Parts: sequence; structure tokens; C-alpha cells
Amino acid sequence: MKVYLTKNFYQLFLFLLFGVLIGLWSFNIFFDKNSTNPEYNQLERKVLSFNLAVERAAPAVVNIYTEQFQPLDKNTSKDKKDLIFSKNRSQSISSLGSGVIFSSNGYVLTNQHVIGDSAADITIELIDGTRTNAKIIGIDKETDLAVLKIKRDSADLPVIEIGNSDDASIGDIVLALGNPYGMGQSVSMGIISATGREFNNPYSNYIQTDASINKGNSGGALIDTTGKLIGINTLIRSSSGGSEGIGLAIPSVTVLEIINDLIQFGEVKRGWLGFSIDKFELLNNNNLQIDKVENEGPAMKANLKTGDKILKINGLEASYDLLFKTFARLKPSNEITLTVLRKNNEKNIIIFAENSRD
Repeated sequence: MKVYLTKNFYQLFLFLLFGVLIGLWSFNIFFDKNSTNPEYNQLERKVLSFNLAVERAAPAVVNIYTEQFQPLDKNTSKDKKDLIFSKNRSQSISSLGSGVIFSSNGYVLTNQHVIGDSAADITIELIDGTRTNAKIIGIDKETDLAVLKIKRDSADLPVIEIGNSDDASIGDIVLALGNPYGMGQSVSMGIISATGREFNNPYSNYIQTDASINKGNSGGALIDTTGKLIGINTLIRSSSGGSEGIGLAIPSVTVLEIINDLIQFGEVKRGWLGFSIDKFELLNNNNLQIDKVENEGPAMKANLKTGDKILKINGLEASYDLLFKTFARLKPSNEITLTVLRKNNEKNIIIFAENSRD
């Protein structure tokens, strides 16, 4: 009996040993094969890199250089002799920023503050170093966006693919492309820190990121890891003037809402409702009470009355911030539903916005 057990033990041991040797041999062949396979190493490198995303987006990101001329203030000159000629003198102010080509026929998107109200000279530098002039097609100070047109006939301009910023989530990795401090195109990486940020602008709905954004990055691209544009880098919150990890970008959804207006009209068409709020009631009692209804305006046509107190806006509890935000983003023909209190009775008033420029 003892001999039989010993024999089985040795057979089991030899079987296990043989299996281990076969496993090691197979692993060695697989490891050696892949470690010397260029395609495998390239794939492994790409998995750990965002190079593909940059390659897709970078050609469409441009550097922007502007020259603006402003009259000299005669009070700033200490030389009395210069004051004689100061009336017609002007000073040239240079600025730099970034932009994104979003159309193959040469339309470029950037921030309005990069080019000012009417830049005298705008130069676009493409990724290959080619420089060309551009003209202003339209600006929107409210969202700080502008559309330029490159002055050259070319159907082969690189175009960025625009993604859906509504799909972006906090924690997603993003890349910021632009021209910081005029050093040339650069890439920085971070995550989405927050969405829906507002900062000194009722029209804003910023994406917040900790990707480094500095002076010169304004108007550049914020892209996802597939190379799609999800935002236009616009400003930073900083005590030093440099990047401190709080950058703000205009979401691509907002951008798409205004591009057509800027190209077609040179400005953004926004809705007008035709009523005002009683400032005394707002400041002292926090009530949204109607103060004035414009004659023949949209509110009058909807039967809104002076003295009505707004309780809800599109079904949400009314607040001044919500009211301002809703107004700011209205388009002509959009409708807004106000639930108001009139003589102790609640009423729903549906107002159709009209063109604020008419």
C-alpha cells in the first residue's frame, strides 16, 4: 500500500512539473514575440499617450496676432511740444491669442477679447508656420466669442471636429491647445473640475478645468481624449496672473448656438420679452414683481400685467438669477412660461420672444 501511494505521488509531481515548464515556455515565446514586435510597442505607447488626440486636433488650432490702434490721451504726455500734435496721433497695441478652424473654407473661432471691437490688422499663423490675414465676420461680447475669415482661397484647411460638451463629465481628462505667451502651439493636460460655472456673465456656462491655461491660450481648443473640441479656452481665475489650476472654457454646445448668427448677421440674435422688474420689490422683498410692460411688446400680447408677481419660470421656482439666465439665452420665437400671482390667483402666461433688434 505504501509503495502504491509513493508511486502515485511521483506521477503527480512529474505531471505538475511538466505543466509548469510548458507554461513558462509558452509565456517566454509570447513575451519575446511581443517585445520585439514594433506594432505591439507602438500600440502600447499610444495607449499611454494622448498623441493621437493631439494629432487630430492640433492642425486646426492657430495662433492669432492682432494690431489695434487707439488714440493717445493728451493728458498722458508730459512733453508740451508733443501735445500740439497729439490730436491725430495714435498708439499701436499688439495682442496675441489662439483660434480654431471650424470650417474648411476658412472660418476661425476665437474669443472676442483677443481681437477687440475692430482690430486694424489680424494675422493667423497655421501650424505649418504659414501666415495669412483675416477679417472679422462677427463678434458677440456677451459670450466673448468671435468668428474670423482667413483671406485665402483654400479647400484643404484642417478642420477640428466638434464634440458634444453636454456629454462631458467631471473627472474626464481634457487637453488645452493654444499659444501661451506667444511661445507657439503647446498642449497641457488636466481634468474637468466642474461644469456649468458662471463668472461675471449671465451668458456663461463655463467648463472648469485644471489644464494649464495662460495668456495667449484664449480662443484655443479644449479637447477630449479623442481629439474632439468640447470648449473654447477663455479665461483663468488667478491671483498671480498665471495659471493656478482654475481655467474656464466656453462649452461647444454654446458655441454651436451662436456660430450661424455670427456668420449670417455679424451678431447674435437674442429674444426680447418686453417687461421690466420692480427694483424696489426685488431689493427689499426679493419679489419678482412686474414694474412695466412695453406697449405692443411680447409680454403685453401675452396679457402680462403690471403688478403681477412671478412665482415660477418654466416650471422652476422663480429667482432673479434664473430669470436673467433664461432671458439671456432666449432666441426669437422661443417661448417662456411664467406662473404669476395676480389678485391672489395663479395664472400661467406663455410669452413668445421677439427679435431684440427689431
